[in-house]
Amino acid sequence: MLLKGKVAIVTGSAKGIGRCIATEMAREGAHVVIADIDEKNSKITQKMLKTFGNKSLTVCTDVSIEKDNNELVDVTLRTFGKIDILINNAGINTRGGITEIGREEAISVFNTNLIGPFFLTQRVVNVMIKKEITGSILFTSSIHSHITQLHPAYSSSKAALEMFVKDIALELAEYGIRVNAVSPGAIAIRGEKNRKNIHVPLGYSGTPQDIANVMVFLASEKGNYITGQAIVVDGGFSLAHTHYWTRKGLFDKK
Repeated sequence: MLLKGKVAIVTGSAKGIGRCIATEMAREGAHVVIADIDEKNSKITQKMLKTFGNKSLTVCTDVSIEKDNNELVDVTLRTFGKIDILINNAGINTRGGITEIGREEAISVFNTNLIGPFFLTQRVVNVMIKKEITGSILFTSSIHSHITQLHPAYSSSKAALEMFVKDIALELAEYGIRVNAVSPGAIAIRGEKNRKNIHVPLGYSGTPQDIANVMVFLASEKGNYITGQAIVVDGGFSLAHTHYWTRKGLFDKK
């Protein structure tokens, strides 16, 4: 098993991509802390993890709230005594463009996608350094960190997140702590396999499993020479991005 005996916190793991990441971490031998604001679905995730025989824990966590993040770290340390892996997966989107998005909505996106993970990571990193743990910090970003989607709050929060990854990867390298991101695109969140998608060069949408597989690789010793990177997992969608918007009529003259 790639992660046997490791302790992994996975935020936003009550369902979707986060649940799949938590499941794969447990499958590979990790003890998993399920951190999510959705308590009901967190319990369902925990029940799924029990089949692997590892310890798991649920902590109701809103990553945009500092108190919740501190409690998450404290409970994890009281239970397991260490943190080897932090997966900053929790995030929210908004569909409002610049002409319509409200201030509070935009602030909420930045607090959840960037500010909260920033300070949760700070807390976990200080624990790793103190305990001399050569850990792995991972983030779920998005292909929209570098290609447009007309959702400026979300896209810019992810772009900032990826620069954060690069910056702290450089700072933490001397401690053996690796920092990376995975940037999904064209993912069928419900997990439908091989769902046809004419906008993706490979011809189909990905699944949460595709993201989880990369996360496990990066968290394990198999990825121990990779740091400061954002790995794009999108079936080639970002390569054909301009073609996609042309088909949607974005560049048609009004």
